[in-house]
Amino acid sequence: MADGDYRAGLNALNIVFGAVLGFVLVGGENLPIFDFVALLALSALIVMMIQSIALSEYTLFSVISTALAIFFLPQLAEDWFSLTKVPKLQPTLAVWAIMATLLELWPREHPQRHSEKSDK
Repeated sequence: MADGDYRAGLNALNIVFGAVLGFVLVGGENLPIFDFVALLALSALIVMMIQSIALSEYTLFSVISTALAIFFLPQLAEDWFSLTKVPKLQPTLAVWAIMATLLELWPREHPQRHSEKSDK
């Protein structure tokens, strides 16, 4: 996969799942303001972790820490913050993280190798 294809894939994932996340969070629209802000903050933190899968030099660490955060999201939200369940939030974030991981692991052309080929 060329660099442009990789960036297009990342942009597509972020657009699609950003929209889906907005739709899923509508489930929390009737929460008290503090609870909604806490839920939004937890979601934003996990989205930042998902983004780090593609942008960090420590991909394996990013994948593992993101997976753990998504796995423990219900306990954090419900037990620590006593938030109402948003049933589709965890699977939405999980699929986003899986797709980002697959995209990151997909074989890519290295810019140096590509430029060497075009020089010949």
